[in-house]
Amino acid sequence: MREHVGKSSKLFNGFTTIMRRFIFKVLCVGPIPNHISFIMDGNRRFAKKHNLQGLDAGHRAGFVSVTYVLQYCQEIGVPYVTLYAFGIDNFKREPEEVKCMMDLMLEKIELTIDQAISGNLKDLKVIFAGDLNLLNERLKVAAQSLMELTEQNRGLVAVVIVAYSTSHEIVQAIRESCVRKCVDGDSPLVLEMSDVEECMYTSIVPDPDLVIRSGGIDRLSNFMTWQSSRSLLHTTAALWPELGLWHLVWAILKFQRMHDYLQKKKKQKLD
Repeated sequence: MREHVGKSSKLFNGFTTIMRRFIFKVLCVGPIPNHISFIMDGNRRFAKKHNLQGLDAGHRAGFVSVTYVLQYCQEIGVPYVTLYAFGIDNFKREPEEVKCMMDLMLEKIELTIDQAISGNLKDLKVIFAGDLNLLNERLKVAAQSLMELTEQNRGLVAVVIVAYSTSHEIVQAIRESCVRKCVDGDSPLVLEMSDVEECMYTSIVPDPDLVIRSGGIDRLSNFMTWQSSRSLLHTTAALWPELGLWHLVWAILKFQRMHDYLQKKKKQKLD
């Protein structure tokens, strides 16, 4: 009986893989976003909805979605993905929950480090962006280690945004720009937009073409507001742990329908 169930499961998985690849080939006939940002909202609501116990239960379910989303984006051929993992405002939550989230993040980073060391992460480059000095020392060291281990990898670039808000990012970017400009004390201080943009946490990747927010709320929540001024914002009612293949496909189809308009807006920005 178990052997029969195992064979059926393998056949089903094989069939779904073939169908997924076929869908992606059809999707790739149109323009594919160069950079997709995800605002991962709804983990706590998911835990409450399914009566999951433990402060980190919803966040653990959310990490499963991260794995699938990265896999799908890689298969589609999206070069850059950013994941809004932890905002500065999240530090205001109950200390026990913050600790659980930090511990869970450390656990997942260390697991990913093991995968990188074993050579199973050659197609993924991981970058952490945000005010990393706000993280505890062990988490900061682990994040730095993972970045170094995957630095030479080719393929999908996954930027994990932690300890971040646009407001915080802009303030630090202006400060750093001023420091750079003040090297020559005799020159007047004149800041250009490009000076500020070069000093932002997210200057390592191009501006997002598509921002996908789960959880049904139509706002950016202080996430890459500067960089997303001409991006397409797509909101889905699905909570982050519920986000699946079809949610991603539908968002990209929407992007393709809006592509000409978005390109026109980007051209206006450059001009």
